[in-house]
This record gives sequence, structure tokens and C-alpha cells, in this order.
Amino acid sequence: MRAIFAILALTLLAPVTAIAEPLVKVINFTADWCPNCRMLNPRLDEAIEAFDDGTIERVDLDVTRVRRNTSIIERGQIEAELLEKAGAHQVAYLWDWYGGITGIAVAVSADNGEALTCFMRPMTAKAIEKQLNLAKILAENGKPGRRQPDGVNCPVLK
Repeated sequence: MRAIFAILALTLLAPVTAIAEPLVKVINFTADWCPNCRMLNPRLDEAIEAFDDGTIERVDLDVTRVRRNTSIIERGQIEAELLEKAGAHQVAYLWDWYGGITGIAVAVSADNGEALTCFMRPMTAKAIEKQLNLAKILAENGKPGRRQPDGVNCPVLK
């Protein structure tokens, strides 16, 4: 009986070394030539670092290879690759919203790609961290399809 208690105690007191599956993915529309991205990306990194438990994952949809002189065929190939990557993360609809636009990031629930909140250049790392914390709570505890806090703050583009 003592052996069972010893094993149970070791199991409960042992440090957790496994990294959690992400609850939230930050889908970042970025490019190296984007001035807004140069400000937003370090802030995203700083905010995400605060969640060292692996529950927040950054996914870059990087359009750096698309430049003014990029041919229509090459642009189409790049966009198809990025759409495929977005689809793998259940956020192909975001490509429809923001594909080709940079300087915006969208926090989505990792289980179904549901948009939770958006981040743009004016936000500080601390403000992003607070929004990520809220997104994490919503992803973990909210019902799929009903996780938005009074609607998503993402800009609607037409």
C-alpha cells in the first residue's frame, strides 16, 4: 500500500515537462517589407513569450516574396501556398478576409479556427498579452462558435 502512495505522490509532485497543445493560434499576416509588421512582430513575440506553457502558437502567413515586380503566376503560386497553410490551421476564411494585407494578426481558437481577437501596430506588448489571456480563457472555456467577447474587434474589409 505504501508503494502505491509513493508512486501517487511522485506522480502528483513530479514537474510537468510535457508542453501543452496550443489553445490559441496567432495568425500573423506579415512581410519583411511591411513597416507596420516591424512594429507589431516584436510586440507579438514579447506577448507570446509570457505564455511559456505552449498554449499560444504563432503562425506566420508571410507574403514577403510578393513584391511589386512579382509576376501574376508567381503571386498566384505564393498565395496558393499561403492559403494551403491557412487551411491546415483551419483559418482559410482569414485569407479571404486579409490575404495580401499585412500588419494584422488574428488570435483564433486552435480547435476550430474561430476568430477571438485581432492585434495591430498601435497595441503594446502588454495590451496584446492581456488580449491573449482573454483569448486563451475563451478558447478553453467557451462554447465553439460562441467565444467572441461582444464580437471580434477585427476590422471588416470590403
